[in-house]
Amino acid sequence: MNANLRFFPALLSCFALVAVAAVACAKAPQEDVDAAKADMDKARQVQAETWAPNEFQAADQAMTAADAEIQEQNGKWMKNYDKAKELLAKAREEAAKATTAAAANKEQAKKDAEASIAAADTALQTAEGNLKVAPVGKDSKADLALYKSDLETLRGTLEQAKQGFASEDYKKALESANSVKEKATSIADKLEEAKKKRSGVHPKKA
Repeated sequence: MNANLRFFPALLSCFALVAVAAVACAKAPQEDVDAAKADMDKARQVQAETWAPNEFQAADQAMTAADAEIQEQNGKWMKNYDKAKELLAKAREEAAKATTAAAANKEQAKKDAEASIAAADTALQTAEGNLKVAPVGKDSKADLALYKSDLETLRGTLEQAKQGFASEDYKKALESANSVKEKATSIADKLEEAKKKRSGVHPKKA
């Protein structure tokens, strides 16, 4: 038998042992973990939990799964972190999406809130103007006093909406402003209808 062939099985065994040792000594992908955590932090900095909740949740779930996978592999003798790396890559991808979406959604919410506050202010001014010229009579005095009180309350609510806008709580500002606009418009319409009835002009039916 050729001398080289006699040593061949031994060489194969050595290579196998080296390969097994390499797998057994595989290290957790710390650089990938750090990069994913950094991307998650960026998403949090732009309030992605609030402005892009779906995207942020996807990133957070992938990050949690990656952590669990790493812990599982750490407890094994034969370690394989390929799945963990895939999950970390997914976490980074979703975190980037969350960061981008959060910035866009927040900007849109700002525009919507700003427009709603302006519309609410206009509706309030219209209602307040209608109240000033509303004819006062025995049968309308109580109603007018109630409208005045309601409008004062709405003015306060609108100021709160503006404060919310200033503190970047655009969702609350939008919700409050829309409520003010709806109620102020309703009061303005009622005052206008009452005025027309007093003057003998009946509103046209739709």
